[in-house]
Amino acid sequence: MGDARSDVKKYARSARVKGVDLSNVYSENVAAKIFQVAQRGLKQQAPLPFYPHTVPQEGLGSKRYEEREADFWTCGFFPGCIYALLERAMLYPQAINIPDQVRPDFQDHLLKLGRHWGVAINEMSSRTDTHDMGFIVQPALQKDWELTGNKESLQSVMNAAYALASRYDDRVKAIRSWDVAINDRYSITDMNTNFLVIIDSMCNLDLLYYVGYTQNDQSLIDIATQHADSIIHEILRPDFSSYHLVNFDPRSGLPQAKMTNQGWKDNSTWSRGQSWAIMGFAQTFSWTKDIKYLDTSIKCSEYFLRRCREGEGRWPYHMVPLWDFDAPQENSIDPLRDVSAGVIAANGLLIIHQSLQSLPTDIAAHLSSSTNFLETALLIMSETLDMSYDRDLASFDVLAKALVNGNPVNDVHGVGEIRVKESGFEGLLRNSTTNWNEHAHMKYKDHGLVYADYYLLEFGNKLLRMGLL
Repeated sequence: MGDARSDVKKYARSARVKGVDLSNVYSENVAAKIFQVAQRGLKQQAPLPFYPHTVPQEGLGSKRYEEREADFWTCGFFPGCIYALLERAMLYPQAINIPDQVRPDFQDHLLKLGRHWGVAINEMSSRTDTHDMGFIVQPALQKDWELTGNKESLQSVMNAAYALASRYDDRVKAIRSWDVAINDRYSITDMNTNFLVIIDSMCNLDLLYYVGYTQNDQSLIDIATQHADSIIHEILRPDFSSYHLVNFDPRSGLPQAKMTNQGWKDNSTWSRGQSWAIMGFAQTFSWTKDIKYLDTSIKCSEYFLRRCREGEGRWPYHMVPLWDFDAPQENSIDPLRDVSAGVIAANGLLIIHQSLQSLPTDIAAHLSSSTNFLETALLIMSETLDMSYDRDLASFDVLAKALVNGNPVNDVHGVGEIRVKESGFEGLLRNSTTNWNEHAHMKYKDHGLVYADYYLLEFGNKLLRMGLL
């Protein structure tokens, strides 16, 4: 009996859901690596000119973040990692696995870092030259507002929503994603005769819904919903796979080409695009409660999962998706993956799981067939951690406390300083593939990626919000 009670207590303290060990998602290494990169930013005056993007796994400059200019669409994800840790520290302190000596100052340091990295994002919150405003402002600035009540951040989130809405065209019934698309195969630059929409756009609609309801502005809600309908009609195929890019004629509102920019071929299924569809339609259902969008998300996920399972018995970790489900594999035993596609899809599956819990049992059963979305999300994450979690670990440098005038200070380097024993590899996850299209000007494969890390942290936080840990 005593042993049984001990086992129960031990299990209660562990980071396990349905028996899946997720301790790496909440580890000291995760917090220390984010600190390692974030504290470098404090050495530069805000607004910061560059933001973390990819971490090469080999070659010159490998293991450290390669940065992109501050206005690149991924700029919000590293600050989002800082705020994901802040959310844990403020709301779920049991999920922050850090030394006791670090804990008293941890929140203050995270907020200082988050605000510093957020300056450039606040300054660009009214941009109308991109559809990626949700990706840019929500991970950090919306979370800053929700956690701290910072009205400047809320204003930036509202600015971003109206900037995004300005790209909507009532003839096309969609939001313009890109102004231009240029690679070695095509050069689409005339906005009067081209209207480019990508599947990724589904995940920026959450911003419109959030501000639409915050400001009681039905126009934002209507734009988001109409855009989702247009994606269903023109970017999804009958089997619920997805094109990456559709070029509409803005004069007629009709599609004139369906193609890819980052996948293998126009008619292939780029796995990350499919994962954006899963998460985006699940988010749309969360706001609209229209079963159509949940059904669409489920069908997109069933396609994604079926294609992942094609690798069962053929290569290890088959639930970590190929970079494109139809691309030929140079190595049939160790094919090229995109870990970011898997962790994004896993986030979408958690939203589907939650949504099904709100429905009558018979309706939920009809929609979800035999798929257990929570367990499948956990399986994806388990295989991802086994295959791609970087094991060059960082930790906090806990020094013996010194005394100043008889009073203890945090360390000999100054009150409140948090130091890190740095990792050589700065990303949390390996094996993402940003763009391996043969015609791309910039091709990246098999690397760490900032939004793979962000969605890893967000997956962990979703489980906490759901009360599963």
